[in-house]
Formats: sequence, C-alpha cells, structure tokens
Amino acid sequence: MEEFTKAVQSNPKDAYAYYQLGLIYKNGGDFNMAEDAYNKLLKIFPEHPDANYDLGYVYRERGLYDKAIAQYRKSVEIDSKNPHAHYDIGYIYRMMGQYEEALEAYKKAVEVNPKHPHAHYDIGYIYRMMGQYEKALEAYKKAVEVNPKHPHACYDMGLVYEKLGMKDRAKEAFKKHYEVTSLTTAK
Repeated sequence: MEEFTKAVQSNPKDAYAYYQLGLIYKNGGDFNMAEDAYNKLLKIFPEHPDANYDLGYVYRERGLYDKAIAQYRKSVEIDSKNPHAHYDIGYIYRMMGQYEEALEAYKKAVEVNPKHPHAHYDIGYIYRMMGQYEKALEAYKKAVEVNPKHPHACYDMGLVYEKLGMKDRAKEAFKKHYEVTSLTTAK
C-alpha cells in the first residue's frame, strides 16, 4: 500500500495507483478510504469500468443502496456485458423487497452469462417469494445444472416441491442438499 500511496503523492493523476489503493482498502473493509480512492480515480478516468463497479460495491456494503444502484448502472453503461454489475443491481433490489426490479436485473445477468449459478438461484428465489413455484423450480434446476453443488438451490427446490405437494421429490432435493453441504463442510 505504501508504494501506491507514494505514487499518488508524487503524481496525483496516477489512475493505476488510485485503483490499487481502492482495491486494497475495499478488500480490507475500509470502505470510506476505498470510496475516496475510487472517487479520485474517477475524476481522472470517469469511464474506468472496474472502478465504477467497485465503487458500487463499496456503496452497497455501506448500505447506500441508491448510490450503489446508480454506480452499478454507470458500470453497465460502460460495459453492458458485466454480469456482476447486473447481478448486484438485482441483489440490492431483492434486499429492498423490489422483486420485479430484481428479477429484471437477474435476468440480464443470465442473458450476459448463462452460466451464472447465483443469478439463476436468485431468479428462483424471487419466483418462490412471488408464489410462482413452477418458474422457481425451473430456475433452481438451472442453477443446479450450472453448479451441481449449489446447496441453496437444492434446499429451496425441496421447499418448492413441498409447496406443490410432491413429498418424494422434496425428500430427494433435501437429501441432495444434505449430501452437498456435507461434502463442502467436510473439507
């Protein structure tokens, strides 16, 4: 970190050093300092796709959801193929209980990256919360297809099968959940 701090002191327009400082602070959980570094970088290089995305993450972690969504949208304007920005927009909307908006963002993440297991899972979660169980199952199955060891998708499939009165299938899904979580926790 000292190296990058010295770099920006000697050259206040060193975008690379600001980005590295932002990453160090973000990864260390110092979101105020990360925000400062990213904002300084974005004054130099406003279209920096990673800094825009990472600043959205910083805002999200600080609970500044409106600012986070705006920053993620800026990231998407710069790079519409960033599935993480679309996914994180969906995540925030889901946390705020705005399921329609979340669903739209998650679907965009899957459109950009069809192998995004978390986006498929969260689409299923939203449909389950909305009582659209068949659509939820379809999304959970896709999440498991992309990641056969996705424990939440297996468990939530069991919940949906129970809601639909399919006890045997629910039992199979819960068994798979148990097997998957036993394997991942045994390591």
